[in-house]
Amino acid sequence: MSNITYKKIFYTILILALLIRVYIVFFSGLSWYGPDTENYIKMAKAIVDGNPISFFPNGFPLLLAGTMFLSPGNFPVLIVLLNIVMQIAAVILMEKILSRYNIEEKTRLLIIFIIAFYPNLVNNARLILTESTSLFLIVLSLLLYTYGRYPASGFAGYLTYTFRPSLFLVFPFIIIYDLFRRKKISALKTASGFLAGLLIFLSLEWTGVVASPSSYEYNALVAINAYGYKIDFQLENASEYELKHPVETYFNFIAEHPVEYTLQRFLSLWNLWGPTIYFGYNITSFMLYDIRFPLFILAVLAFLFRNKMGYEKELIILLSFPVISLTLIHFFFLSTLRHRTVAEPFVIVLAILFLNYLVKLYKSSKIFSG
Repeated sequence: MSNITYKKIFYTILILALLIRVYIVFFSGLSWYGPDTENYIKMAKAIVDGNPISFFPNGFPLLLAGTMFLSPGNFPVLIVLLNIVMQIAAVILMEKILSRYNIEEKTRLLIIFIIAFYPNLVNNARLILTESTSLFLIVLSLLLYTYGRYPASGFAGYLTYTFRPSLFLVFPFIIIYDLFRRKKISALKTASGFLAGLLIFLSLEWTGVVASPSSYEYNALVAINAYGYKIDFQLENASEYELKHPVETYFNFIAEHPVEYTLQRFLSLWNLWGPTIYFGYNITSFMLYDIRFPLFILAVLAFLFRNKMGYEKELIILLSFPVISLTLIHFFFLSTLRHRTVAEPFVIVLAILFLNYLVKLYKSSKIFSG
């Protein structure tokens, strides 16, 4: 494939991906509000008013507060526009990562096409939630890492955490991975950027610009009051003592109800990556939700066969870290259909790379058998 042909196809995908997101956001009539939108807006307004409140990590509330400051009446429009830009930018950055690791052009285009039009991502562009910005930041941080911009990569990694806490482990994993490979300098530089992000957000807490997050404690209680799709977000059965001592309550529950806790964790994992169970099952449900299950299985196989596929092992490992981090954290807490969204592009890449490996394996076996 010539370079001109590749670019034409790539830019066509981007333009069509942009147009479909503009339609979904502005002309479909679908709501911009998701399950946590109101809480994020309350936090942002409190920051603007100088009386910050504690709940979620402060990355997205600060972004909302900034748009409120710039345009108080139009901040929702600014956020959904930013969602569109962030998603398209994430697609571009993912293509650059694949290019740096010399993935074949046809395979790159297939991956980019699927990510650009993946129904759950397209649908998420309309929501005033953290997913679109989180996706951009984590892809940016990994791209910076591949370019050797380790402090910037670590800093972007910490910013990602302030939007999507379930990605917190990505950069500790990367630092450990570098230390394991005896790349001490890059590990230290990455850690310095990550630490810089931590110090900046701590300084914002110390100066009263934002309040310290507290959603972790709430999520710990919800985790032991969740059974698959039945999640007691209101914590109606929690006692006053449990509400005041959530971490202690969480570990007491593990000790006192180990079988029940194990079942809850299995159901949490099922919520995240397993096929959904709906009585009104249809193709829309499959495209939005259930397709994640076969893709996830293929991604797991890609990780397991990373030494045999013929791709650089570093690429497979780096792309696996967001999936592993998100899966581990939600396994021990709660999971909903929304929570795996940021990891899905990485699952898609890994799944397609593994399928491509199988195709090559099949072709080579036919050559030798023929």
